[in-house]
Amino acid sequence: MSKFPEKFDAWTREELIRELHHVQSLGSLILPRVDRLPELKNIDYYAAIEPLVGSVSGDHLIVVNFAEYHLEEKIARAKADGNEALALRLKKLFNRFGILIADAAGHRIGDSITANFLHGAFKTGVAYELARNGEITASLFEMLNTIFFNRMQEQGALVGPPYIMTPDVPPYLTLIYGEVRNDGRFRYLSAGHPPPIVFSQKFDRIVMLYDDRTRASMPLGIFPSDYHVDIEHFGPSAITKKRYSVNEINLLGAGDIMLLYTDAVTEHEKDNVLFKDARLEQVLRETKGGTAKEIYEALVAAMRDFAPIEDDLTIAVIKKM
Repeated sequence: MSKFPEKFDAWTREELIRELHHVQSLGSLILPRVDRLPELKNIDYYAAIEPLVGSVSGDHLIVVNFAEYHLEEKIARAKADGNEALALRLKKLFNRFGILIADAAGHRIGDSITANFLHGAFKTGVAYELARNGEITASLFEMLNTIFFNRMQEQGALVGPPYIMTPDVPPYLTLIYGEVRNDGRFRYLSAGHPPPIVFSQKFDRIVMLYDDRTRASMPLGIFPSDYHVDIEHFGPSAITKKRYSVNEINLLGAGDIMLLYTDAVTEHEKDNVLFKDARLEQVLRETKGGTAKEIYEALVAAMRDFAPIEDDLTIAVIKKM
């Protein structure tokens, strides 16, 4: 039996503080560990989350180290089964890593629960995808959309004891997932997330990405997919989500920099002037010779100097060597 009272309004201040610390401790278990990050020839990268409150938030970051999925064993098994195509796809994973950045609605500590929900579903899906397909496909994200729509858009009264209440706004999140290859190519898909920003060493400026490289679908959990195999399990809906498109970017030149980020970067402003318009390109130009971590630190410092940051902030800096 729980030692805590059944209603929030009966909890003491110390009990609430202890519970918040517990939530943050559990939430932080899914954050990337430095000792498990993959290394990739010709690529330097650094990524981190700066929560607005506490140590966890509605932002989430996953770096997929394919080596953790026992590729050699999977390749040997595929060959033994006579599935050379599967073995070949698995071999290609040695030359890349995956990265996912997500932004759940809200930036309170409790919004980290949505990120945890995504983390578990995504990591399970990756293991399944590699065993079956030898790569991560867009169908994984259709499955995630199905899960979020079915489980998180339900509206109702109080659930269980009186202190468990439905959210003020049904949870949803945006995300970008892509794979960085050692030749500098980046293939990705977007669920309502801001597109990558690319700074060209050759042209010494941020370059425009054309529409065919920034295609995106709706955020996860808002509408059902229009073709998913589980469509019959959805409730009636007049609007459905189009399938996810895969985009590709080539970082052709040594020194090119790509940023993946949450909307705290693009919406950061002071006196109606956006940081991305006033300072972002200049910071990248001034720090382009540094490491990915140095560029990251310079960007965060410049944002704080520009104006107080009022949202969770996540940035990944990926640099072609």
